Amino acid sequence: MMVNRRDVLKVAVTGVLGLAVGGAGGYFSRQAEIESLKKEIEELSKQVSMPTVKLEPNLNIYNWTYYINRNIVDWWAKENNVQIVYDTFESIDELVAKLQTGTSGYDLAVVSDSPLQELANLGVLEPIDLKKIPNFKYIPDRFKNPYYDPGNKYSVIYSYGTTGLGWNSEEVSPEVTAWADVFEVDRHLGKYKGKITMHTDTIETFGAALIYLGRDPNSTKDEDLRDAVDLLKKQKPYLAGYASTEEYMEGLEARRFLISHAYNGDIAGIIYASDEREITITKQLEYISYTVPEEGALAWADNFVIPKGAKNIEAAHTFINFIIDPIVSAICTITVKYPFPSGRDYVPEEIRNDPVIFTPDELLDKLHWTRPFTPEERAKRAEYWLELMAA
Repeated sequence: MMVNRRDVLKVAVTGVLGLAVGGAGGYFSRQAEIESLKKEIEELSKQVSMPTVKLEPNLNIYNWTYYINRNIVDWWAKENNVQIVYDTFESIDELVAKLQTGTSGYDLAVVSDSPLQELANLGVLEPIDLKKIPNFKYIPDRFKNPYYDPGNKYSVIYSYGTTGLGWNSEEVSPEVTAWADVFEVDRHLGKYKGKITMHTDTIETFGAALIYLGRDPNSTKDEDLRDAVDLLKKQKPYLAGYASTEEYMEGLEARRFLISHAYNGDIAGIIYASDEREITITKQLEYISYTVPEEGALAWADNFVIPKGAKNIEAAHTFINFIIDPIVSAICTITVKYPFPSGRDYVPEEIRNDPVIFTPDELLDKLHWTRPFTPEERAKRAEYWLELMAA
């Protein structure tokens, strides 16, 4: 069953599923209305898809940092009497290293498009049973049957986005428009020395360098990787460093960093002062901007997968079905400012129409998508990365 967008906001604002009101309280003009809405919680919560099968008592989840409404996770666990272990990671390399063994101990993980295909080829993913995920029907067609997993044999879309440049529009001038701004000394790289960061993820940083050089961002050719590393070595002395999600989010907010290589949703999270346990739909730091560089950028899709050897298969399927319920997906979108596809029509208009959160389809179609790498190709890239880190 689906409810209208206002009902979704009722669920979010009044605290059902354990959510804090936070900045969303301003969406309704009167405290009395908020109080009256609380009476509707019980009925509304019944409309969120709940399991009809007996679940295992445990569920071990592996997800990116800052990527879900954690109160919803806690609420689901309590409602279903399931003990959840929720671990996080900061890079694709970290994720692949954990899952490629086939003995990760996780029942559910969120995996990006490129490594998903690699892990499937290695035989370390369990098949997804779409019959156990009836809410899959709410996933937009664009995100079904993806190129990296034909027929959704191993995955269900979680979120998607781009990797570009987040920057402080009050202190950076002229505006950031291109990768050239962070690779050329006579542009922002020199002007804001010590205030710029690149990503810790090798796919993202090699991708940015290769796009700037006019090469294939998925290249594993020695000549391309050599040129990319040489470029990154020249850039490195001007950087504040290589920053993970938490590092660049905190750094941009504190103005220690002025330009950061970043995921779009992280920058939106800064703009709206979001966190994983409170809903805010009012922009707090409007001087933070996000640019998809004019030379192009990487686009990506993150997906639920069930790692090989998972012991809690029913719980994993049921949790996937719960998160992609349009109501729950909308709440997750409103919370962390990453787009959960099935919830798009159920979020406030200002969120739905924010291109930093929901990347326009026409832009997505123009960007680069990653491809799977063989273990040998990934090892080659890792060698070049180690050279860069040692420089």
